[in-house]
Amino acid sequence: MFRFEHPYYLYSLGAVLIFLLLQYWIKQHRIKTIKSIAEPSLWPSLIPGFDQKQLNLRSGLWLGGITLLIVALSNPQWGVRKEKVEIKSTDIYLALDISNSMLAQDIKPNRLERAKLWAESLIKNLASDRIGTILFAGNAFLQSPLTTDYGSVTMFIRSAHPELITTQGTNLEDAILTGLENYSEDQEAQRVMLILSDGEDGEESNAKAMAAAQKAREKNIALFTIGVGTAEGAPIPIGSNNMEDYKRDETGKPIVTHLNQTILQNLAQATNGKYYSIQDGETVINTIKDELANMEKQRIAERAYSEFESYFPYFLIPGLLLLLLEFMIGIQWFKPYKKMTL
Repeated sequence: MFRFEHPYYLYSLGAVLIFLLLQYWIKQHRIKTIKSIAEPSLWPSLIPGFDQKQLNLRSGLWLGGITLLIVALSNPQWGVRKEKVEIKSTDIYLALDISNSMLAQDIKPNRLERAKLWAESLIKNLASDRIGTILFAGNAFLQSPLTTDYGSVTMFIRSAHPELITTQGTNLEDAILTGLENYSEDQEAQRVMLILSDGEDGEESNAKAMAAAQKAREKNIALFTIGVGTAEGAPIPIGSNNMEDYKRDETGKPIVTHLNQTILQNLAQATNGKYYSIQDGETVINTIKDELANMEKQRIAERAYSEFESYFPYFLIPGLLLLLLEFMIGIQWFKPYKKMTL
């Protein structure tokens, strides 16, 4: 299949044709005028340097060069090469803990804000992988389904806050089960859930979370857990910025929330995943990125691409050579080489 990539340049050939006709008319008019003065045999002596053949040659070279340059600008293309590109993806659900304990400030500015910044940085490093978000505290809900629209996912993450869930706690079980419900049934491809949490909850809840992790393993879903907080912990802020206080127990003593690494490590280990600390920052993101690259991906789309081969150099180079030759013929020092070159 033949085509011109920029066919509108070919309209310029009309101007070249008009110029050719105008030049022919001027030439005929000039010859007629000279004939009225003298016979053709006397023209060389009456008009020194007059060379009709050279004028015709230079005119032909110039018009030919301009024509080839116009064709080159239009970029003639030939042939169609069709390639089918298969788009593969690892499906990732990012489960973000938005319980009140995530407001603790043992890492700056606080656990939740640090987790949100980390999640945004991770999304920026994704390519074709689909990602969705799950928010959880005392229960969990799907905030955004799997998508490659990273801008909207980032917007949802930025809006995450404990006020979005009234039931407080750290229900890891519900977060995992919510992810399992929204993954596809394809179990051949590896699927991943990233859980950002401080992991703090009761023993009974942790046992339920481990049972949910076992279900995830059966469905070939790996849990990568990211611990948010420190083992030393910090009190849980409550109230407005102007009257900030801390959550207290029955005796009035501030309740200190600690990072529970054990449950997060156990969840990851049970599903052949890995545990990381958010305090390792970009190192964790690069490691997870490498882990995702090595996983078996599932096909989510197939696109066909067509490409044309461009042939403009075959017109550009001869066109420039013709214009260069026309220019050199008109130079005095080139005269000794004219016959040899032509």
